[in-house]
Amino acid sequence: MQIGDIVISKAGHDKGCPFVVIAVMNDDFVLIADGRGRGMDNPKLKRKRHLRVAAQSDLTDPTNATLKKSIKQFNSDRRMYAEK
Repeated sequence: MQIGDIVISKAGHDKGCPFVVIAVMNDDFVLIADGRGRGMDNPKLKRKRHLRVAAQSDLTDPTNATLKKSIKQFNSDRRMYAEK
């Protein structure tokens, strides 16, 4: 798991929600944000084992706007493949 990965929460009240990894704290924890409820100013500390990597993005300098855009693109791609 690395910075810029789009992950899906597997546990907690945010189960099933997509987020972007914005920082890797250590071997067990990462900081995640989605640009809306969890912005760059208030990221969530989450254990890696409670996350599933869904896609990789090329975010190098994430902002709330770029987080929202990449998650929106991921959701539209996921919806398109589910319809096939």
